[in-house]
Order: sequence, then structure tokens, then C-alpha cells
Amino acid sequence: MAKLMKILLLVLCLLIVMVVGGYFLIRSYLTPARVQAITEKMTSEALQRPVEMGKVGVKFGLRIGISIDYLSIANTAGFRPEPMVEIERTELNLKLLPLLQRRIVISGINLNRAVFRFESDPAGNLNMSGLLPKEMKGRAWAISLDYFDIRQSEVSYYDQKTKLELRIKDFDQRISFKGKNLLSVGQGSMYLLKSNTLPEMVILFSDNLEYDTLKKDITIRKLTANYDPIVLELSGTLTKMETMTIKGNLDIKNLSEAKSLIPQADRPTELQGKLSANFSILGNIKNPKIDGQATLTNVKYLPKGMKRGFENISGSFSFDQNTLRNIILKANLGAAQININGSVNDWSHPVLNITAKVDGSLSDIAAVIPETEIMKLQGKVLANIIAKGTINKPIITGDYSLRDGMLDGIGLIKPVNKLEMKGKLQTNGLVIERCTGVIGSTDFNINGTLADFNKPVMQLNNNSNLINLDELLPRTSKDKKAPTGGVPIRILGRVKVKKFTGLDMEFANINTDFTYDKGIVDLKNCMADGFDGKVELDLYYNANSPEPYRIMTRMKSISAKAILKRFLNFDNVDGRMSGMSNFIGNGLTVKEVISNLNASGNLKLVNGEFNNFKMLDELLKWLGVTDTKKVPFKDLAFYYKIEKGRANIRDWAMSSSIGNFLTDGYVGLNNDVNLQVSLTLIKKYSDVVKKYHGDWIFPIDNNGRATIDIIITGKLTSPKFSLDKNKIKQRIQGKLKDEFEKKKKEWEKKIKELLPGN
Repeated sequence: MAKLMKILLLVLCLLIVMVVGGYFLIRSYLTPARVQAITEKMTSEALQRPVEMGKVGVKFGLRIGISIDYLSIANTAGFRPEPMVEIERTELNLKLLPLLQRRIVISGINLNRAVFRFESDPAGNLNMSGLLPKEMKGRAWAISLDYFDIRQSEVSYYDQKTKLELRIKDFDQRISFKGKNLLSVGQGSMYLLKSNTLPEMVILFSDNLEYDTLKKDITIRKLTANYDPIVLELSGTLTKMETMTIKGNLDIKNLSEAKSLIPQADRPTELQGKLSANFSILGNIKNPKIDGQATLTNVKYLPKGMKRGFENISGSFSFDQNTLRNIILKANLGAAQININGSVNDWSHPVLNITAKVDGSLSDIAAVIPETEIMKLQGKVLANIIAKGTINKPIITGDYSLRDGMLDGIGLIKPVNKLEMKGKLQTNGLVIERCTGVIGSTDFNINGTLADFNKPVMQLNNNSNLINLDELLPRTSKDKKAPTGGVPIRILGRVKVKKFTGLDMEFANINTDFTYDKGIVDLKNCMADGFDGKVELDLYYNANSPEPYRIMTRMKSISAKAILKRFLNFDNVDGRMSGMSNFIGNGLTVKEVISNLNASGNLKLVNGEFNNFKMLDELLKWLGVTDTKKVPFKDLAFYYKIEKGRANIRDWAMSSSIGNFLTDGYVGLNNDVNLQVSLTLIKKYSDVVKKYHGDWIFPIDNNGRATIDIIITGKLTSPKFSLDKNKIKQRIQGKLKDEFEKKKKEWEKKIKELLPGN
């Protein structure tokens, strides 16, 4: 036993002598000058490009190594002039046994605070080709790496063709060499600079990779990229850097924080919720095949320009590099429920095959766009929608229905109630098979079409038993209780109405073309029974502008008493009236008509009578005729013009039981009068005037008829009369002739032109 212990002590002493001797031997060999020269030669030959380095030192301890305070590797020709690699401190760990043989063999490299500038040219060539040192040998040195450590470093990449630039900071990586395989484990922060389509991004990543240097296969044990809240995980293999078999998981916990990744033109106003997906990438690296499935959870999506978006979007879909398929989604639009199924093919030219079912309230659906925000809408909506074809020109079909509907705030005085609709959907429009409802006492039964949802135009046909205009006319801007503007839609069509009332008038059997455009009512060729006759009119009314309404009427044998009572407050003139009148005003009540009506027209009354007409009664009394409370007339024709309540009458020609009247001047709607009358009395009343006014001088024709020129002023209820002596003098001298017959013929011709067939 004692002999064995002596042997062990002897061996131990020999080992200590060898270690100490080897240590001094290595120190005597690794002089600073020799290390500097060997290191410069070794790095230049290994990397096959110019290398610049700073101070080189040797570290002795449990491990022996070479330190380089600064190292710079020149860039490849044809790339940017900055060095491809700059390293603040490099440490080369040496193998011990080769040092005893006075040879340097590197087992590991530590790089601290390095900067790597990688770049690709327009042809796709990389400047870093051949950068990693291979296992090489020289007379005084050799590289046989076990590991490669990079700490607190930075990597940048620039693509000359696409101008894409990214940077990786805080880059830590451990690269180990095991036989023919290279293992890489590390982490860092990737900075993607702002571009036209993407914001500036900071992506945290970690990797665990293995590279077979002979087969050129890469095994991705785990690769994670984190751009909060987006987490992407990959694993799989790249065989010979050509074929991929990769599996991945994508998790976006909060879509609102990922909204900035959507191009500005397509970016929604609001986006919330969660998206998760798993997928595989297979096939050639240049033409990979992607297949996966995604799940949406509690997503909220408000597109730009809409007031209300889709909420509670949940469901799943499958996808590949060119298709969305097996789409099964549910969503809410307010309280409305929406179910979507189908697929979208060909991302370059998307083709739709989508079905959607909508079950909800009209108020939820209509609140989507700002134009309907001021409205109140109710009703149960059901719709089945099918969209096929390209996304630019989809073919849309389906059906819809509305029950128990109500619309208010659309510019009408009263709301639309009991609204029922049914029809078919078509591309960018719909067919209205039936639409019924009531507005107060007004009823409607409509069919037609609606085209172009972007600028809606409805073409309608309506049949109504009753329309009450007082319940329909859009409110004017003076009415502060309700907004103006009307429905944001253009409506064209044809209306048939059995009975039409409003504005103190009543019509029957109306048949008209009409246009409604955002509060503007425009009727064309409206034909109706009214005022005990036939009336045709065109009406223009704008509720949004101070521009007045315009009415053009064509009347055929209507009641003169009824219409004069309505518009001029005269109730003692009877007869049948025909002609044309144009009205312009800012109100349709009797008071508004009298105060600000502007009008003009050509009218003819036949087989009529003045009954206790104050001005005519007073005129006849002044002439001495006292038994004419009722004055029948055969015809009365005149042109008139009303401006702000004052009526100007031109060429008033009347054939009556008293004689012929030819009148010029004005009769105000406030009862003011200023008329010039040429009255040719029949012989009976001419004799009365001659007897009563023996001192008057006026011409008498061969039939014994007297022609008297009279001026009427004052009020209709209290007129003043005087002789127009200048006209009488001219008439006696033959300078002024009776033009009654001439004027009468002119009026008859004019009326026939205005009302053909009258």
C-alpha cells in the first residue's frame, strides 16, 4: 500500500511539472508580436477578404485565448462602402494541446458588440457569401470551431431592389459545431423601418435551429416572432434549402393593436377581438403551398365611413396561399344576427361564393351609414343573400322581407307606419315586389326597383286610395322642430290615386309621373279631376332651400268659383274656367298665397255670372243701372300677372248681358284696384246712361250702343269711378277704335294653343 502511494505521488508530481512547464512553454511561444502576426494572417486567409484589426492580446487562465479590441471586415465589391462586419471585441478560445506543439487551433469565437451589414443586389446575390470561416489549416494555426458566440450585437439587411431595410438589435446567438451539424440558439429585436405600406415595427424573436452542412438541411426546432400582440411560432425542416415542411401557429390576442398593419386606404375605424391560426407550409421554397385554419373570437369591425360596424364576430375558416374556404362566421349588427358561409378564391382577382343570412331590426341595419343617423326606423328584417363572381363585379341574388316597419325623420310631417316589404335582391340593387304602409290617413301600395346602393335610385309604381298632402309635404327649414333633407335617395315613378286632399283642395283620379330627391318633390304631367273639372299640373317643391315652389297648371272647364275662392278669396264669380297658370310662392296656405304669391296665366271663363260682385254693382249704380245684382256673361278672357300680392290684368275682354268690357290695370289681392275700363253697353243700358247722365258726351255706334271709358281706383269693396276724358275725346275724334272683337279673337286663338282640343 505504501509503495502504491509513492507511485501515485510520483505521477502527480510529474503531471504538475508538465502543466507548469507547459504553461511557461505556451507563454514563451504566445508572445504579443507572434499572436498579432498569426491572428492577422489567420483571419485574412480564413475569410478571403481584407481585415482590419486593433490591438491583439493574450489571456492566460483556466482557459487560454486571444482577444482583439477591434475588427473590421471589408464589404464585398459591388455593395455599399461601409464595412460588412465591425466588431468591438473579439475573443478566440484556443485548444490547449496544439499550443504545446506551438500551433494555434481555435475552438470557439466570442463576438461582443458586433455590427453585421448584410445586403442583396438586384440579382439576389448576397454580400455575406463565404463569410463564415471554414475549417482551415496553416503552418502555425488552424480553425476547428466548436462554437461561435455573438453578444449585444446588431444585424442590418438592405435589399437594393425593393429598398426594404431591417435591423436586428440586442442580438445574442450561440452557434455550436457538432460534427457536420451547426446548432444555433439565440434571440434579438428586429427593427423593420417604415415603408409605404407598413409602419415602423420592432419584432422580438428567439430561435433554435440546426443546419446540416453536408445535406444543407435546416431543422427549425422552434422559431418565435413577437410583435405585440402578434405571436408567430414556426417549426419544421428545409431540405437542401429547397423543400419546406413547416408547421406554424399565429396568435393575435388583440386585433386593435394590429390595425396599423392594414394599409391606410383599407384600415377600418375600429378593430377589436382575437385571431388564432395554425398552418403548414409545404413544397418548394420558391413556390410553397400553404394550408391552415383560423379562428375569430369576439371580433368587432367598423369599416371606414360607417357609423355602426359588425360585433361579436366569431367562427372559423380554412385558407391556403390563394383561397379562403369553409367560411363559417356569425356576427351582430346591433341586435341583427348575420350568418356567413362560403369561400373566396384567387387573391389576385378574388372570386366570391358567399351566402349570408340576416335576421334583425331595420334600425340596426339603417344605422350603418351617416345619412340615416337622424332617422327613426323600426321593423323586422329577414334577408338571404348570395354573392358570386369577382369582387369588383359580383353577382348578388337573394330575397328580403320587412314586417311591422316604421320610418320617421325622412322629411315627411307624419311617420310611415305598418310598413311591409317583400322582394328580391340583385347586383347593387333590389326588386320591390310589394311595399305597403300608411302615413296618417295616406295609404300606398308600391312595386318597383332600387338601383345602385352607393347613389340609390328607386323606380316605383304606386296605387293609393287616399293621399293627404298635408301629411306628406316635407317640412321647410323654418320648422325648427325637425331636420330637413329627407331620405338620402332619389325616387322616380308613376302614381295613381283615387282621392287626393290637402292644402284646402281635393282631387280625384290622379295619374302622374313624379320625382323625389332628398326633400325635393317634382311632379310631371299630373292629371286629375278637381274643381269640378279636369286639371293638369307640374309641381316643384324644395324643402331644403329658400327657393320657392313652382306650379304650372292646365285647366279644362273647371269651376271658376271653386278655384277663385281657393286662391284669390273671391266667392261671387261663377262659370267654367279653362287656361294655363304658373304659380311661384313660399307657402301653400291661403294666407301665404295672398301675401307672397307670384303668378301669371292666360284664362278664359264661359257661361258665368257675377253675383253681387261689389265693384261691378257699384260701377253700374254709378252709371245709373240699378237692376243688375247678377250679371251673366258669355265669355271672359284675360292675361294676368300677380307679383307679391298685386294682380296686373291685361286685355280683360268680357261679353256680358250688359255689354262688352275691355279692361286693363291691376286688382290687388289686398282689394286695391286701378283699372282702365272701356265699356260698350247694349242699347237698353246705353239709353239708361244717356238719360241718367245727360251731360256726358260719349260716342254712340249705329246700333245705338254707347262706349264709355272709365277709370276705377280705391278698393274692390269701396271703388271710386271717373271718366277717362282723354280716351273719350280720342274715341270721338276717331283716333281710338273699339278693339273688343279683335282682342276676343286673339284670346280664343291663345287658349286653343295652350289647351289643344279645348
